[in-house]
Amino acid sequence: MELLKGVHVIETYATTTLLVDDRLVLIDTSSDADGGKILDYLAKIKVKPRDLSTIFITHTHPDHVNGLAAIKHGSPAKVASSRVEADFISRKRVYDGPSGPQSHPGTPVDVPLDDGQTHDGLRVILTPGHTRGSMSLLDETRSLCIAGDALNNEGGLAPMPDKYNVDPKQHRQSIKKLATFHFENLVMGHGAPIKGGASAKIAELAKRL
Repeated sequence: MELLKGVHVIETYATTTLLVDDRLVLIDTSSDADGGKILDYLAKIKVKPRDLSTIFITHTHPDHVNGLAAIKHGSPAKVASSRVEADFISRKRVYDGPSGPQSHPGTPVDVPLDDGQTHDGLRVILTPGHTRGSMSLLDETRSLCIAGDALNNEGGLAPMPDKYNVDPKQHRQSIKKLATFHFENLVMGHGAPIKGGASAKIAELAKRL
């Protein structure tokens, strides 16, 4: 669906977001089984993988990275992730947290990112704890945060279940960090997007952590 003008939320196992304006940006690629769904959605709105400028990966879990190789195939898009996650995504290093060792085809990360850096119009907010180097992305022109698994909204706004978090305490600190930013709209990997008043809801959650 088109959540906001130029913001397409593609319903896959872990939500994939497409930003369309003078550039085409894809955030997260879901599982390998969903790669075809993403390509079908792109075709439906007349976007070709070769038109993508950047594919951001918020973190290295299979339901966010396993579709990357299929989508990157035939696309000149740069792959961007946090500097910490880059070696896990490329599989130069074995990921040591839940859900265990990775099985995705390693894809090199072209653009390793640091906290506060801006790339292709999106500002990086490092939100570790779910994985070692999870990141969220802020699109200030749309007052939109794409938070990956820094938050979960499957049964109301909450942290991710701790069985999936490499460092539960750090994960909660990252939610408190997100609460210091202002944005109206929020897309997460799991659960319904929030349209309007998003950062206020995160601030309420942060007080309870």
